[in-house]
Amino acid sequence: MRMGHHLAAVLGLATLLCATAAAAADPLKSPACGQAIAALESVRAGTPDTADRRERVHAARSQAARICLGQVDPPARTARPAVAPLQVPPPLIDPPPLPPVAVTPPVSPPAPAWRPPPVVTSCDAGGCWDSDGTRLDRAGPLLTGPRGPCIQQGAVLSCP
Repeated sequence: MRMGHHLAAVLGLATLLCATAAAAADPLKSPACGQAIAALESVRAGTPDTADRRERVHAARSQAARICLGQVDPPARTARPAVAPLQVPPPLIDPPPLPPVAVTPPVSPPAPAWRPPPVVTSCDAGGCWDSDGTRLDRAGPLLTGPRGPCIQQGAVLSCP
């Protein structure tokens, strides 16, 4: 049993040494990194935004990056020339011309297949009027319409 306790103690000590070595190897967990980050936060929380404050924040950020991340100082910032944004006019798109609209003449109702023959509605000494409103002139015993003589059978007329 004594050997088991001794083995457990050795394993515990080895684990502790590995954790300590890992913490020492991790620069993010070092006291110097904690102090650099605290200094950066202190500068950020300081006075209102001025050129001097921006320079101090930049210096503190560089110091924290160097200590915590092992980075070297970044290259100096170069000021970009102020360039007005490009203004592109909207595209002009002409819609294609509309096709011509075909105009169809109005459709007249079809003529009835059979029309009743006109009848004489009234007469006078010079001729008669039929039910279509046509004047038929008297020429002797015949009635003459616009297209020639009509044959009368009672009140019914048959005209060409």
